[in-house]
Amino acid sequence: MQADRTATVLIAEPSSEAKRLAECRKAVTEAVTSVADSTGGLLVSSRGGKLVLRFATPDAAASAASKIHAALDALPNVGGIRPGIQIGFHTGPVVESGSSLPDDTVNLALKLAEQAQEGQTVTSQQTVERLNPAFRGFSRAMLSLQDETRLCEIASWHQKGVCPPGWTAMAVLRLSYRGQLAVCSREKDSILIGREGDCDLVIADGRLASRHHCSVRHRGDEFTLHDHSRNGTYLVAAGQGGTKLAHSGALLPEKGVIAIGKPPEGGPEVVEFCYAVVT
Repeated sequence: MQADRTATVLIAEPSSEAKRLAECRKAVTEAVTSVADSTGGLLVSSRGGKLVLRFATPDAAASAASKIHAALDALPNVGGIRPGIQIGFHTGPVVESGSSLPDDTVNLALKLAEQAQEGQTVTSQQTVERLNPAFRGFSRAMLSLQDETRLCEIASWHQKGVCPPGWTAMAVLRLSYRGQLAVCSREKDSILIGREGDCDLVIADGRLASRHHCSVRHRGDEFTLHDHSRNGTYLVAAGQGGTKLAHSGALLPEKGVIAIGKPPEGGPEVVEFCYAVVT
C-alpha cells in the first residue's frame, strides 16, 4: 500500500477590522480551531496572524471553510467589531515522510487567502477538480493570478442552510503524529502506522515500531485499532487508563492516544486521535 502523499493547506486570515482588537482575533481563532477539530483538520501554525491548517483532503477543507463562515456569522460583535475572516486553500504534494508541508503549497494557499474578500473562500481550479462533485457545485470561476493560477470561489452551504446534493455526512477519525496527519473514513477505510515509508504515519523510532506496526480501520459506523507488531500497541482513551494490544484489536473511543511499543508515559511515540465529521 502506498500512502497518499498530498495534503490540503487552508489559510484563515482574520479581516483587517478583526485584527485590530485582540479579543476579536481570539474569538476568530477559537472558532476556526473548533471547526477544524470537528472536521478532521489540524492547526499547524500561525503566520503573521494568519492561521495555517492542514487537512487530509480538499473535501474536508471545503467543508471546514463553509462551516467557519457560518460559525463566524453566529458570533456576536466583539468590542463593536464584527469577527470576519477570509480563507484560501490549496492541495499539493507532501515532502518526504509526510511531516512537512511544501513551501509551494503553503505559499499558494497564502496567495489565495490574500485574493479573498471578507466572508469569502478562494481556492485553485486544480483543487476544485479534486473536490467531490457535491461540493464542486458550490464553486464559481474567478480571474486568474499573474502566474496563471486559475481561481475559484467556494460558497458556504452551511451559511445557506443546505446540504450539498448527493452528499451524506462522513464520519472521520483524525490521527496526528509529529506534524503528520492521516484521516480514516469511508473514503480511506484503512490507515497504516509503522516505520516503513509506505505507511500513512511514519514512526521515527525504529526500535519501538515495527515496519507495519498497527492499523486503524473504518467499518460501518465504527473505527477499530489492530496491532501487528513485536512490541505491542497501547490504546489510551481520553481520561482513562491504557490497554495493551498484542496481535489483537479494539474499538476506538472518540478521543485518545495510540502509543507505539511502550505505554504513553514510558515512550515518546504517541499518535493522537479524535473523531470528527465532514458535512
